[in-house]
Amino acid sequence: MRVLRGVTIAFGVLAALAGLASVVTNSTFGFALDYLFVTLVGLFAIAQGLRYAGARRGADLEFTETGDPELRYEVPTPGGDFDEQVANAEGWSFRSVRDRDAVRDRLREATVETLVVHRSLDPEEATRRVNAGEWTDDPDAADLLADGTVERGARDVLRGLFRRESRHSHGVRRIVAEVDAIQRGER
Repeated sequence: MRVLRGVTIAFGVLAALAGLASVVTNSTFGFALDYLFVTLVGLFAIAQGLRYAGARRGADLEFTETGDPELRYEVPTPGGDFDEQVANAEGWSFRSVRDRDAVRDRLREATVETLVVHRSLDPEEATRRVNAGEWTDDPDAADLLADGTVERGARDVLRGLFRRESRHSHGVRRIVAEVDAIQRGER
C-alpha cells in the first residue's frame, strides 16, 4: 500500500511537471491533442475520482457538534398581570372576590387619572364623578366603579341577563373601552 502511494505521488508530480513544461515551452511533446488523448485523460480522471470515493467510503464520519441554542428571554407583556387578575376574578372564592376588588381599584385609579389629564378635572372632582357614576354615559362602565347602583333601563337589565360573560367581565371590558376612547379624544 505504501509503495502504491509512492508511485502515485511520483506519477502525479511528473505529470504536473510535464504539464508545466508544456505550457512554458508551448509544445505537446509529440502528443497530438486529438480525440484519443482527451478520452484517455478523462478516463484517468474518472479512475482517480473512483479511487478517492472508495477511500472516503471506509473513513469514519465526523460530525460537527453545535452548541445549545440561545434560550429565548420572555419579556413580560404590559398589562399581563392585570389580565391575569381579571381572569382570576371570576367565581365566588375568596381569591376571586379579592381579585375583583383589586381590578376595580386599579380601574378606578386609571379612570380618575384619565379624567384629570384629559378632561382637566381636579382629582377630587374626578373621584366624585367616578364614585357617583357620572363620568360616562355607559351604564355598564359606570355601574362597576360607582359606590352605589347606577340607573339602568329595563332594556339594559334584560340584555345583561342574557349576556354570555359575567357582569364583572363585561363591566371591565366597557370601562377599558371608555377610558381608551377618552384618552384618544373620541369622547
